[in-house]
Formats: sequence, C-alpha cells, structure tokens
Amino acid sequence: MRPLVLYLRSRHVPLALPGALLAVVAVAMTSAGTPDPQRQVITACLAVATGLAVLGQGFGGVSPELDRTAAVRWPPLRTAHAGVAAALVGGVAIVVSTAPAGVVLRAALGFAGLTALAAALFGRQLAWTLPVAWALPGVVVPPMSEPLVVAVLTWPVQPQDSIPALLTAAVAGIGGLAVYAAKGTR
Repeated sequence: MRPLVLYLRSRHVPLALPGALLAVVAVAMTSAGTPDPQRQVITACLAVATGLAVLGQGFGGVSPELDRTAAVRWPPLRTAHAGVAAALVGGVAIVVSTAPAGVVLRAALGFAGLTALAAALFGRQLAWTLPVAWALPGVVVPPMSEPLVVAVLTWPVQPQDSIPALLTAAVAGIGGLAVYAAKGTR
C-alpha cells in the first residue's frame, strides 16, 4: 500500500470524512431559505465547527507511542492534514450555505486551529471541544463590535469586514496548527 493511503487509514479518514461532510451539509441546510443573514452566518459557522470536530478525531493515531517512534517527518504531514480538513469542510460549507464566503473561510481557519490545538492539548478524542465551545457563544450572544472582548469571543459570527474577528481567527488558526504540527497529539 502507498504511504498516503496507510496514513489516511490510520487516522480513520475514510470513515470520518463522509460523516463530517454530511454533518456540514445537514447543519448548514437548517438556514436554507431564511431571509435572516445572521442566522445564515451562525449556521454556517456551526456547520464548519461540527465538520472539523468530526474530522478532529483523526488528528492523532490510535497508538501515540507508535507515532512518536516512527521515522516520519510529522510536522508537514500534520499541517497538511489539518489544512486539507479545513479546506474540505470550508468548501462544502461555502457551497451549501448562503453565508458570505469570507466568513466561512475565516471560520474554517480559526476552527481548524482550535481543533488542532485541542488535539495537541487534550488528545484526539477531545479534539472537538475547543471548536464547539467557541462556536456556541455565537449562537447566544449577538455579534457586537464593542466591547472588544465580545468581538473576540464571538469572532465566528462577526461581519465579514471585522478586523478583531479576522485577527482572532488568524491567531487561533496559525497558533493551533503550529502547536499541533510541532507537538502532535497528547
């Protein structure tokens, strides 16, 4: 077998990918036809967080000891894995939802980093915790630009041109991916 196929199978990607994409479609379609643009943004962000939460289970192997002793350059492989997961989930959410593409891409970047960070800190079984936990305040708290802490906490559902939301997503995305690429899962 080819190394890429072995890697994908060891991360349960063939099993998780259909479920993740189905979850993205199901959650994003809950706002189909609604005239409320904020509801469209909320459901698109929840769809991205849900899809990445499902795929986050594969951010680590079944045997961490085997991963640590393998003669593989893990950082590029881990970065590519998380990046492709974010691109797939974000792409499906853009196609299915009516939310602005910039908001969905920002959510995909931020939630991919949070998923990777959770995998590095808590293990692959709990990789879903940070993206889901950060997506939920956007459902309850309306997006406000002031005070700054509210804009940061609700970054996924902020308007497309929100600088604090973009910076928060970039820090979460790049920082989480960097920690995951360097450290791997717990």
